Amino acid sequence: MVPLPAMTTAAANSEYLRGLNSMKRSIKHDRLNLPWRRNCAGIIRTRGLTALLAALLVGQAYGHSDAQPEIYKLQNSKLSYSFTPQIGGRGLAFSAAGEKNLLKVGTAVQEQPNPDISPQAGFIPYQGHIIWPGPQADWWKQQEVNPQRRAAGAVWPPDPFTVLNDYELTAVSDKSATIVSPVSPVTGLQLTKEFTLKDDVLLHRVTAVNRRETPVKWDIWFNTRVSPETRVYVPIADFSRDLRLEKFPEMTTEVKADAEKQRLGLFGFARGENIKAKAFIEPSAGWIAAFTQGQLFVIEFPRQARDSIHPDQGQVELYLEQDPQNPDAGVLELEVHAPYRELAPGESMSATETWRALTYTGKNSVEAHLRALRELGLQGVSSPQ
Repeated sequence: MVPLPAMTTAAANSEYLRGLNSMKRSIKHDRLNLPWRRNCAGIIRTRGLTALLAALLVGQAYGHSDAQPEIYKLQNSKLSYSFTPQIGGRGLAFSAAGEKNLLKVGTAVQEQPNPDISPQAGFIPYQGHIIWPGPQADWWKQQEVNPQRRAAGAVWPPDPFTVLNDYELTAVSDKSATIVSPVSPVTGLQLTKEFTLKDDVLLHRVTAVNRRETPVKWDIWFNTRVSPETRVYVPIADFSRDLRLEKFPEMTTEVKADAEKQRLGLFGFARGENIKAKAFIEPSAGWIAAFTQGQLFVIEFPRQARDSIHPDQGQVELYLEQDPQNPDAGVLELEVHAPYRELAPGESMSATETWRALTYTGKNSVEAHLRALRELGLQGVSSPQ
């Protein structure tokens, strides 16, 4: 992996921030013509993804081209995280320092960098990390801008004003950033996303504010896309009570839990067949672990009471779409729901995820994976027999 430019001085970082503040007014109106590219104190901001997108897919360094989203990179000696304030304030790369990107990024980031943002807009597979409102069944029920979708009780696509819109970059430093969304006419919510690197963790904090004059009911839904080849682990106390599996019509075989993991109190999908299915989970501890790209990726979150999560959802959800004959075509989504709440006008709610990424050089086996998880001291990982 070609290294990104090294940190510059604190003085240069201050100059960067002054320049950023002076240019913020023009970003919204002249997004395609900002000519500058700056690296200061570990921050990378670059125009374009023609080379960058390929870099994210194969774990190489950033390139530079015109008329593409702005990319910011936060980094320290242990982790790096890249995001864009455009296309829904989306995470595009996360890894241990010097390692390959853990996130699956769609070619649409390059091919459709300036989407239509309207009540009629459809889904665009940018992938990466995104925030949705939940529950899915209510996506189009609390709005009047698309009466057809409301009447149909549409469960797809997600709100374009949340996942396609430009967010405003309101603060950035070498290891943290804050972006704020416009108010969505579909949900009534305005989102603030805060990213903070601290030693060996990345903290995601999302705050949703009801900007309507009437109450709304939502949860905050984290969705992180990775390769379908990723091997995932979620702790479950009682598989008959705490796990629900649903398959899509395209899947002709039965969806199953991996039997070896299940004996150990851990969930992962059984593999080997074409899969298009979803798992709804009440976890016994607040973490998801994923082995991919030569790394161990751990997402941690506060475990919530069962009755605080909307009954249609699980606190953890895994969506897997995989064809063993075409392993690059699918996706695995690592999803976490925060509590479902009614928000009065002006009221807010917040939710957090903490990410870790560590280089992993062990075997691709359940036994070896468990050893790595035990070394982290994660609750719910059984001791060796």
